[in-house]
Amino acid sequence: MIRRSTSLMFILLIIPLLAFLASCGGDVENQEVEKVEKVRVRASSYEKAAYEFTLDFSGEVRAWKKVNLSFNVRGKIDRFYFDEGHKVNKGNLMARLEKDDYQALRDQNHAQWEKAKRDHERSRRLWEEGSIPEQLVQDSQTALKASAAALEAAELNLKHCLLYAPFSGHVAYRYGEEKEMVAGGQTVFTLMDLSRVLVEVGVPEKNIDLIKKGQKASINFDAIPGKIFEGKVTQVAVSSLPDIRLFKVEITVENPRFILKPGMTAVSTIVVDKMEGVYIFSLDVAVLRNGRRAIFFTSNGKAKKVILEDYLISGDKIIVRDSLPEGGQIITAGQDILFDGMQISVIK
Repeated sequence: MIRRSTSLMFILLIIPLLAFLASCGGDVENQEVEKVEKVRVRASSYEKAAYEFTLDFSGEVRAWKKVNLSFNVRGKIDRFYFDEGHKVNKGNLMARLEKDDYQALRDQNHAQWEKAKRDHERSRRLWEEGSIPEQLVQDSQTALKASAAALEAAELNLKHCLLYAPFSGHVAYRYGEEKEMVAGGQTVFTLMDLSRVLVEVGVPEKNIDLIKKGQKASINFDAIPGKIFEGKVTQVAVSSLPDIRLFKVEITVENPRFILKPGMTAVSTIVVDKMEGVYIFSLDVAVLRNGRRAIFFTSNGKAKKVILEDYLISGDKIIVRDSLPEGGQIITAGQDILFDGMQISVIK
């Protein structure tokens, strides 16, 4: 009697267990999902857009144009008209030398030229009258040309006592003081055109083939947090910098308000490629299903799974070129526990 009761209890226990195991067998996504409690998810709309592939490089600002200004002649500085930081326009007189000595030399050469001119005219008249040989006329003509050249040089030296701005810009540096003696060619001003600036970056050889003239760039400056400046690649070096295996690339940035200053550090983001008409999602919206990436959409209160075929990953983004349901919503939170056809409740 006890043995028969034990057998009956075993049968009563094993039958429900076998039924449970049978219900759990096979692919979990083939179960009757309608009986599962709705899963709360978040979703958002989406549309096609353009995606830009970028590379980041650190660099430094320098002036678009920079020139060291100097007098062509030696002399004592008489006056400076501008100081460091001042804005100048093209053609402004920036400084002058004391010119008394050069003025005296010019006047002396002018007098000699006038005498040579009179001598030549007299010689020519006498030669025409037959009073002197032609050789003396030629000699007087040579003397006249020499005096004219000396006068021209003296007048040029007198002009060189004045220093003018060759272009509009800002005085970056001023050297020396008034009444100080300077040599010809000695720098007295450094002038910079800051209406635009150049951001110089070093590009490794593995990336240099991706950088082309005309590519656009976004630049962030440590000194100006929160503001992004737009620029364009205007120069790409054909050889690397000595010893460091980096190629110099110049990005031109407009600077009408003169906010950007030479020496500022910057991070430049250069757009090296662009894809049109793609879907751009955060990488974490995609889940792995049987070794393949998938995303879920809302469909009449249920989760609709789409296996991705044509996509690529860039940073924390997944760029999808597959055709996706139009006008739907992609599930952005809660997708990790979903499978196709599961009932969902979208959190507003």
